[in-house]
Amino acid sequence: RAAGGMRRRAKGGAKRRGKPSHTKDALGSTPKGPHNFVPEAGPGCVIAHGVDAPWCLGHERIDPRDYDADAVFPDLAVDPESGILSMVNASGKARVAYVTVYDHPVLRADGTPHARGRTVNADGVERECVTFIVTLPPRMILHAARLAVVTAEIDSDVQDLSTHPAPEDEHPLALGFPLGSRPGGKDQDERAYLCTQGENGHLTHFFSGNAHAVDFRCPVGSEVLAVADATVVDVRDEETVTGIATANLFRWNSVMLKVDTKENDGDLYVEYVHVAARSAVVAVGDRVRRGQKICESGSVGFSPEPHLHFTAFRSRDPAAPTVRVRFAAEEERDGGRDGGRRQATSDGESNATGRSDDGAKPKKTFLPVAGRWYDAFGEAPAPEVC
Repeated sequence: RAAGGMRRRAKGGAKRRGKPSHTKDALGSTPKGPHNFVPEAGPGCVIAHGVDAPWCLGHERIDPRDYDADAVFPDLAVDPESGILSMVNASGKARVAYVTVYDHPVLRADGTPHARGRTVNADGVERECVTFIVTLPPRMILHAARLAVVTAEIDSDVQDLSTHPAPEDEHPLALGFPLGSRPGGKDQDERAYLCTQGENGHLTHFFSGNAHAVDFRCPVGSEVLAVADATVVDVRDEETVTGIATANLFRWNSVMLKVDTKENDGDLYVEYVHVAARSAVVAVGDRVRRGQKICESGSVGFSPEPHLHFTAFRSRDPAAPTVRVRFAAEEERDGGRDGGRRQATSDGESNATGRSDDGAKPKKTFLPVAGRWYDAFGEAPAPEVC
């Protein structure tokens, strides 16, 4: 789901009376290390949930007494002399900014450049870029970086941060695993996938429309499976853009299913995002069975690397918050999936049981955590490196 809002170009800032401060303190502190996210899965993405990230140049509070009464604050400002890129939140609410700088170096506080990622537009043109993903506390200016070229092209999307109204909301139905074989894969060992971002992950899962989503790294063309008996309610597979450009937040491919549920459980919709262009083998209105292939994984939309983004909702309202769903672990066959290797355990794997959609007895369920491998049986050992 798109982060929302509108694209803006960087513009000049409000004129401040007095000298800007670049000191750092404990305001809006950033949690140590990434939360439920594998940093290597976001090449070119620079993340700060707060204002004290070690790479930033500094920050300052907005005190209305320091500014002219008619001051107008832009979302972004680039100082034409120093090249300092600043992100501005003059409102009384927390805001989130996605800011992409194209083609030229973007410098940290110590003068070293941020690592760049890539993006490819609908015409197939590839560009290098850096994308900042920043949550700003109310009435705060973050001096994020120094641009090596002050005229560098910038795209941005800035909006109020929408927090989840019920972060512990969980649907009772346990689902099947959403991925099958890799391209050309045959063995069960080829069906384990690394979870790169889990609930409330710092890359894109920190607002209400994505809070309970789970991302799995997978090669383009991996089988995407129906997680339950369901009806197809939406198919989008015409887009081809990929990478970390902010503009890609508004262009993606996806398949959505309305899951068969019992009356007292409430509705459940599941969505598979970033799927490969023209890979859907189902259409709106089709009935699908649990485990049936519906499309192939891809890397379309705001996607730093090929992966499947899986999430669930209680309604199709575009503003609907997510709901947590757990996966039902399949029973092991033939002595276990790993040929006798010791099974891994997981903080994200639960001893709780859930009812599966096939009416069978309750099964053990699991909730994927970033940095660990999973398949239809639950957490799996990481592949052996030869």
